[in-house]
Amino acid sequence: MRCRIILACATGASDKDVAAQLGLTPHAVGRWRKRFVEHRIAGLGDMPRSGGHRTVTDEQVAAVVKRTLETFD
Repeated sequence: MRCRIILACATGASDKDVAAQLGLTPHAVGRWRKRFVEHRIAGLGDMPRSGGHRTVTDEQVAAVVKRTLETFD
């Protein structure tokens, strides 16, 4: 969705028009447009958030996904 926002903005459309086209709020479109302008492609990724540190590693997530996909009833 983030990429769709940026591509639609690249046509010169306003935040309001892009929001209506994609079913989003103008505020959300403006936020992603701003992040893209400031950080380019890196701005479309997830940025650090406030709160506690992660308690689950990427490896643990991958292991659970693998086990889930390999389990058949």
